[in-house]
Amino acid sequence: MTPESDPNNIVDLESDTQGFESCQVDDVSPSSSCPKRRNQKPYDIPPPKKRGTTNVLADSVAKMASSLEHFINSTTQKLDPTEVYNEVIAIPDLSPDEQLKACSWFIENEKQFLMLKTIPTERKKGMVLMFISPKA
Repeated sequence: MTPESDPNNIVDLESDTQGFESCQVDDVSPSSSCPKRRNQKPYDIPPPKKRGTTNVLADSVAKMASSLEHFINSTTQKLDPTEVYNEVIAIPDLSPDEQLKACSWFIENEKQFLMLKTIPTERKKGMVLMFISPKA
Protein backbone atom coordinates (compact mmCIF):
# COMPACT_ATOMS: atom_id res chain seq x y z
CA MET A 1 0.00 0.00 0.00
CA THR A 2 1.18 3.47 -0.79
CA PRO A 3 0.88 6.16 1.86
CA GLU A 4 -1.65 8.87 1.23
CA SER A 5 -0.21 12.19 0.14
CA ASP A 6 -0.78 15.31 2.17
CA PRO A 7 -2.46 18.00 0.02
CA ASN A 8 -0.88 20.73 2.21
CA ASN A 9 2.67 19.47 1.47
CA ILE A 10 3.25 21.44 -1.76
CA VAL A 11 6.51 23.11 -2.78
CA ASP A 12 6.18 26.28 -4.83
CA LEU A 13 9.16 26.24 -7.19
CA GLU A 14 8.29 29.50 -8.94
CA SER A 15 8.51 31.68 -5.84
CA ASP A 16 11.47 29.84 -4.24
CA THR A 17 14.59 31.87 -5.17
CA GLN A 18 16.91 30.29 -2.59
CA GLY A 19 18.70 33.56 -1.83
CA PHE A 20 19.37 34.61 -5.43
CA GLU A 21 16.76 37.38 -5.50
CA SER A 22 19.30 40.05 -6.54
CA CYS A 23 20.76 38.00 -9.35
CA GLN A 24 19.27 38.58 -12.75
CA VAL A 25 19.90 36.27 -15.64
CA ASP A 26 20.59 39.14 -18.02
CA ASP A 27 22.93 40.93 -15.60
CA VAL A 28 26.44 40.66 -17.04
CA SER A 29 27.97 43.82 -15.59
CA PRO A 30 31.40 43.62 -13.92
CA SER A 31 29.88 44.56 -10.57
CA SER A 32 27.35 41.75 -10.66
CA SER A 33 27.59 39.31 -7.75
CA CYS A 34 26.18 36.46 -9.81
CA PRO A 35 28.62 33.92 -11.14
CA LYS A 36 28.81 34.18 -14.89
CA ARG A 37 30.76 32.84 -17.74
CA ARG A 38 33.24 35.16 -19.38
CA ASN A 39 32.61 35.81 -23.01
CA GLN A 40 35.65 34.48 -24.81
CA LYS A 41 36.19 34.18 -28.46
CA PRO A 42 36.76 30.61 -29.66
CA TYR A 43 40.30 31.37 -30.79
CA ASP A 44 41.21 32.75 -27.32
CA ILE A 45 40.39 29.46 -25.64
CA PRO A 46 43.38 27.12 -25.68
CA PRO A 47 42.67 23.64 -27.00
CA PRO A 48 42.27 21.01 -24.31
CA LYS A 49 45.46 19.20 -23.45
CA LYS A 50 45.60 15.73 -24.82
CA ARG A 51 46.28 13.17 -22.18
CA GLY A 52 48.96 10.67 -22.92
CA THR A 53 46.96 7.67 -23.96
CA THR A 54 49.22 4.71 -23.50
CA ASN A 55 48.30 1.41 -24.88
CA VAL A 56 48.72 -0.74 -21.81
CA LEU A 57 48.48 -3.98 -23.73
CA ALA A 58 51.18 -2.97 -26.21
CA ASP A 59 53.48 -1.88 -23.37
CA SER A 60 52.96 -5.17 -21.57
CA VAL A 61 53.68 -7.20 -24.71
CA ALA A 62 56.83 -5.16 -25.37
CA LYS A 63 58.07 -5.73 -21.81
CA MET A 64 57.31 -9.43 -22.05
CA ALA A 65 59.16 -9.70 -25.39
CA SER A 66 62.16 -7.88 -23.94
CA SER A 67 62.17 -10.13 -20.90
CA LEU A 68 61.93 -13.26 -23.05
CA GLU A 69 64.74 -12.06 -25.30
CA HIS A 70 66.93 -11.38 -22.25
CA PHE A 71 66.16 -14.84 -20.88
CA ILE A 72 66.99 -16.56 -24.17
CA ASN A 73 70.25 -14.63 -24.51
CA SER A 74 71.31 -15.45 -20.96
CA THR A 75 70.52 -19.16 -21.25
CA THR A 76 71.88 -19.78 -24.73
CA GLN A 77 75.25 -18.10 -24.52
CA LYS A 78 77.68 -20.06 -26.59
CA LEU A 79 80.99 -21.06 -25.10
CA ASP A 80 84.24 -19.64 -26.32
CA PRO A 81 85.46 -22.12 -28.98
CA THR A 82 89.08 -21.58 -27.98
CA GLU A 83 88.38 -22.62 -24.39
CA VAL A 84 86.51 -25.73 -25.54
CA TYR A 85 89.24 -26.65 -28.04
CA ASN A 86 92.02 -26.27 -25.45
CA GLU A 87 90.14 -28.48 -22.99
CA VAL A 88 89.38 -31.19 -25.57
CA ILE A 89 92.86 -31.45 -27.11
CA ALA A 90 94.28 -31.93 -23.60
CA ILE A 91 92.42 -35.26 -23.39
CA PRO A 92 94.88 -38.05 -24.27
CA ASP A 93 94.20 -40.70 -26.93
CA LEU A 94 91.49 -38.84 -28.89
CA SER A 95 91.81 -38.91 -32.67
CA PRO A 96 91.66 -35.58 -34.55
CA ASP A 97 88.15 -36.44 -35.81
CA GLU A 98 86.98 -37.24 -32.29
CA GLN A 99 88.47 -33.96 -31.06
CA LEU A 100 86.56 -31.95 -33.68
CA LYS A 101 83.29 -33.76 -32.99
CA ALA A 102 83.78 -33.23 -29.26
CA CYS A 103 84.53 -29.53 -29.75
CA SER A 104 81.40 -28.93 -31.82
CA TRP A 105 79.28 -30.93 -29.37
CA PHE A 106 80.60 -29.20 -26.22
CA ILE A 107 80.23 -25.71 -27.73
CA GLU A 108 76.49 -26.40 -28.01
CA ASN A 109 76.18 -28.08 -24.59
CA GLU A 110 77.57 -25.77 -21.94
CA LYS A 111 76.50 -27.82 -18.90
CA GLN A 112 78.22 -30.95 -20.15
CA PHE A 113 81.34 -28.93 -20.93
CA LEU A 114 81.40 -27.59 -17.38
CA MET A 115 81.11 -31.17 -16.16
CA LEU A 116 83.97 -32.23 -18.46
CA LYS A 117 86.16 -29.55 -16.89
CA THR A 118 85.49 -30.85 -13.37
CA ILE A 119 85.95 -34.61 -13.78
CA PRO A 120 89.39 -36.26 -13.51
CA THR A 121 91.49 -36.48 -16.67
CA GLU A 122 91.38 -40.28 -16.84
CA ARG A 123 87.57 -40.21 -17.13
CA LYS A 124 87.32 -37.42 -19.73
CA LYS A 125 87.94 -39.66 -22.76
CA GLY A 126 85.11 -42.00 -21.78
CA MET A 127 82.76 -39.06 -21.29
CA VAL A 128 83.69 -37.54 -24.67
CA LEU A 129 83.25 -40.84 -26.50
CA MET A 130 79.90 -41.41 -24.80
CA PHE A 131 78.58 -38.06 -26.05
CA ILE A 132 79.95 -38.14 -29.61
CA SER A 133 79.34 -41.80 -30.40
CA PRO A 134 76.43 -42.51 -32.77
CA LYS A 135 73.38 -43.76 -30.92
CA ALA A 136 72.61 -47.44 -31.48
